[in-house]
Amino acid sequence: MQAASIFNGKYVVQKKISSGSFGVVLLGHDKDKNMDVAIKIEKEENEDVRSLEREVLVLERLNGIEGVPKMFWHGEQDEYNVIVMQVLGKDLAYYMKNKKKFSFKTAIQLGIQIVKVLERIHNQGVVHRDLKPENVLFGIDDESSKIYVIDFGISKIFRDKNGKIHPFRDNTSFIGTTRYASIAAHKGYELSRKDDIESLIYVLLYFVKGQLPWQNMQNVSDEERTAKVGEMKMSIDPRELCKDVPMEFAIILEYLKQLEYQSEPNYNFVYQQFEKAAANLGVQLDFTFDWDQQQAMKISQNANQESMQRSTTLNQQLQLPSTGEMKKSLDKQGSNLIRQMSNNQFLAPPQSNQLQPHTLKRQDSSQQPSLVSGSVMLSTYNSIRPKYQPSQLGLDVKMSVDSMPKELIQEQRKTSGSAQQKNAQNLYTETVGWRDSIFEENFEEIPLSKKYGMLQQKGVDMYRKPMHSSASPNRQKKKN
Repeated sequence: MQAASIFNGKYVVQKKISSGSFGVVLLGHDKDKNMDVAIKIEKEENEDVRSLEREVLVLERLNGIEGVPKMFWHGEQDEYNVIVMQVLGKDLAYYMKNKKKFSFKTAIQLGIQIVKVLERIHNQGVVHRDLKPENVLFGIDDESSKIYVIDFGISKIFRDKNGKIHPFRDNTSFIGTTRYASIAAHKGYELSRKDDIESLIYVLLYFVKGQLPWQNMQNVSDEERTAKVGEMKMSIDPRELCKDVPMEFAIILEYLKQLEYQSEPNYNFVYQQFEKAAANLGVQLDFTFDWDQQQAMKISQNANQESMQRSTTLNQQLQLPSTGEMKKSLDKQGSNLIRQMSNNQFLAPPQSNQLQPHTLKRQDSSQQPSLVSGSVMLSTYNSIRPKYQPSQLGLDVKMSVDSMPKELIQEQRKTSGSAQQKNAQNLYTETVGWRDSIFEENFEEIPLSKKYGMLQQKGVDMYRKPMHSSASPNRQKKKN
């Protein structure tokens, strides 16, 4: 089929969407309204059937009905019948191919929506007669959860202009798809409203079970398959067919078997059975489907993966360096210190115009070593990390002046005078003692007797007040 690239002067063909037994569906674009459309073209071999002409009549009758695609234009071009209509989303066969089975919740929600669309179609005097997964589509964008029924090529208007139902006929040709066709279709009866609902139940059973008992027949022709499938449908008990599914499905089938050709189905009864099945299963009818949950899980998984990646990156940033890296870093810092000393930048004196805080001054810091050789620089580098000892402490021996020897009093006065003079010269300087001090680091913890011994070893004559043999008056008084 060599179809034109543009129809009616404004519908531009973009690509092929699908093809069926009666035609080809293309994706087009409306240049005037700047929107996508679906272009359906009848195949050459079906010109005698003229199914597109029948579909145009039905779509005109169903114009404006919710759940039926809008028809924008129809006509003949290049000897082909063409229909331009509303573009829709994926059909149920697409989701069934990916999922293999649907949950009870998804099947029940689909059943409720499709029955409502069928009721609106039936109220316009039309019977679809070929309900199957490929002919039930979702909308797009804001209507992604809305059901549409399409392909009215073999549909029939069952009421005349006066609203009367056409009379019943038998010995008619088989119409529909063998897998989902009603028992009346296999018997050659004129199809009616009840047959659309029966086909819907077979479709829903296929969704929840994954297959129907009459599928996969081997070594049979198409005519034989149609007859054998019809025999199985007539012989099987609805409760056996609906085994392992909600019993409400079997109840609906048994109800449909009681209806006659002209009977109007009780659509509310069918709704109630679906809702009852959902209630017994504890299913919430929020019209979210299996594939919607799968998409949400993918989004959640992607978010979790991104969160884990961010967490891993943060852990890598917060991870402590290894021992080797720390050693390299310390060696590098040591090299930088030595390099700074060699440039006379280490321990540089403050600028004269800057106010410097009072610093500790070591006794041996008045003379800077010559930074000539590497050994001297290393010793200087080591000298900047001394383990300082407490400052020199004066021995505070509490004695009365009368009991102290004259030599010790004179020595103490000389020492006190020199210390006051030195403190006057170095008002903001703290003198730091080293281990060559006469006392050890933990001087305050040394017993007083040991301190006397240390002073005596240094040549200090310690005078002790002799003890009286008689007790003090206080003790004598207390004793008395």
